Amino acid sequence: MPRACRFDLVFVFLLLLAGCVPAKQTTPTAPPQPSRPAPPVVQPLPPPVPPGPLLAGLLVPLSGKDAALGRDLLDAAQLALFDRPEADLVLLPRDAGATPEAARVAAREALDAGAELLLGPLLSGAAAAVAPVARERGRVVLSFSNDASIASGDVFVLGWRPEEQVERILRHALDQGWRRLGLLAPEDAYGRRVVEAWQGFLRGLGEPTAEAVGIYPATGDATAAVRAFLDRHGGGGSVGASRFDAILIADGGLRLRQIAALLAFYEVDPASTRLLGTRLWADDPAVLRDPALRGARIASPDPTAEAAFRRRFAAIYGREPLPLAALGHDAVVAAVAASGGSPRPDLTALLDPRGHDGAVGPFRLRPDGLAEHALAILELTEAGLQLVEPAPIRLALAGR
Repeated sequence: MPRACRFDLVFVFLLLLAGCVPAKQTTPTAPPQPSRPAPPVVQPLPPPVPPGPLLAGLLVPLSGKDAALGRDLLDAAQLALFDRPEADLVLLPRDAGATPEAARVAAREALDAGAELLLGPLLSGAAAAVAPVARERGRVVLSFSNDASIASGDVFVLGWRPEEQVERILRHALDQGWRRLGLLAPEDAYGRRVVEAWQGFLRGLGEPTAEAVGIYPATGDATAAVRAFLDRHGGGGSVGASRFDAILIADGGLRLRQIAALLAFYEVDPASTRLLGTRLWADDPAVLRDPALRGARIASPDPTAEAAFRRRFAAIYGREPLPLAALGHDAVVAAVAASGGSPRPDLTALLDPRGHDGAVGPFRLRPDGLAEHALAILELTEAGLQLVEPAPIRLALAGR
């Protein structure tokens, strides 16, 4: 066979052999897929709060020097609950004793028993001791104290604060056109609070008599201090008639009557210089009968409402309540408003700006922990306290 033919045959054979080898298959690369976020982790919903009564610990001094007041606070609280049979509230009374430590123990006992709200205790030191115990459990305290320094978003002071009484009587005085105002206050904690409230309010209004303040000893003879006050600010018999339109005496009881007698001795004429006071005056029958205080005006709860509360209390318990007993009633009124059929208090309802109807008039709780009370202006007359200016029907109308 010629060589050319052999070459052609070999070439053809190689071509056939190549056709028998399968072609290499390639898989096209898939385009990159966008990354997907991980599915959210669904947190389980908290179990619904079952309906039920709100348990409120009532911390009152049932032993010690304030036991009589503690009993009145307890009875007034029960009276408020009795008047609201539909209320979903259960009181857990505990003896807060006479010391901050006793109040702290009482608070723990009430919280361990299921209390979601604490009513009381009475004094500011005890309330300050109870506050951290309640706070670590996430509970709110409605104390009966009037000390603004312990107030916070979870510790409320229900008591009648001297600061709100000073503001109320000063507003009244200024509305009467009395601009030459003076203050006499004892050198004690109450006096210092009144001085601070007096100066803060008048300075805020730009009134020039904010500094017309006289401080006298809390104990002992106040003659020199009163005489110096009158001399310094233009009053007293030796220099003619007093140039004050009104003088506020921030005291009560025997010391108040002593100061009033000194002003009369130095010929401060009540016909031209009106004496002003706070709720302390109304708590002492001897003050109300003192001729030296005739014509004075004070800021205090409405006497008609107070009298109605005393009558109702006496009709049920057979005794007259002490003046602070109304705070036990009002604490329960606020707690009932916060109950709402749930075992946990409704803070929105508790802080309702429209306020609550208390035993002696409307009151409301502010987010800063302070309580505001609707206060009337009363005049001391020979026939007793007479209403000069009624308390606002609703605190929203009180100009704040």
